[in-house]
Amino acid sequence: MRRFAAIAVLSLVFATPMFAQTPQGDANAGGPRRFQPPPDHWMTIDSLGQALGLTPAQRTKVTPAYTALNGVMKDAAARRQAIRQQMMASGGGGFTPGQEPTPEQRARMDSVRAEMDGFQAEADQWVAAIRNNLTPEQQTKFDALTKPQLAFRRRQ
Repeated sequence: MRRFAAIAVLSLVFATPMFAQTPQGDANAGGPRRFQPPPDHWMTIDSLGQALGLTPAQRTKVTPAYTALNGVMKDAAARRQAIRQQMMASGGGGFTPGQEPTPEQRARMDSVRAEMDGFQAEADQWVAAIRNNLTPEQQTKFDALTKPQLAFRRRQ
């Protein structure tokens, strides 16, 4: 399981720059399946307001948390980009898919994972802050929305 998590993190870090350079494969036609990096923003405040039926007073209350959430997402995206550039500049750190990472590579992956988990925890706090300003009916609608995912969740 640790090996899978390590490969998932490295795949995110190393493979993402190639997405802009290689065409998307058709998974149904047997082509390679590509994973897009998490976005640098969530939905717009207008979309959120419309999806939940926010009153003007509620919109005023949730806007600071919404803005902070998108700030965290932008910071995480910028950090992922910086990590990718650093890894590419250093020749990818010698990682070869399918091989067990070296202790140094594993330490780097663990460090990156911990950093992304921190971004995710902060984003989750802002999501909770938004939810706390909603009525029970709106919370049900909110819970059905796709939430920002900044870090890959490890399977237990």
